Amino acid sequence: MHGVFVRIPVLFRERMCEQCNWSMPTFYRKMRQANDWDKDSSLTSTLSNAEKTMMKMVAIEVKEWLQNCLIQLIEA
Repeated sequence: MHGVFVRIPVLFRERMCEQCNWSMPTFYRKMRQANDWDKDSSLTSTLSNAEKTMMKMVAIEVKEWLQNCLIQLIEA
């Protein structure tokens, strides 16, 4: 079960890089900037609307992956 939870951030990063055509450094730069939005309450300058939409889609994909993994673990 630990391996499943450890895989979540890696899967999220890989899918975002794949879907947005980002390199790994770009992913971390964008996420760092997005995490800094609390300072000025403005996320608009860091992610485009398409990137925000893709992030939501990837989050749903990762959530479904997690649910499927947990179901398999519980049923095993």
